Amino acid sequence: MGKRGRKKRSRKNNKANHGKRPNS
Repeated sequence: MGKRGRKKRSRKNNKANHGKRPNS
């Protein structure tokens, strides 16, 4: 996946992940 495209995601959940990679 990575940086290819942008998905719609809810802004609510995105607080802590500044980069595009999830913290898991």
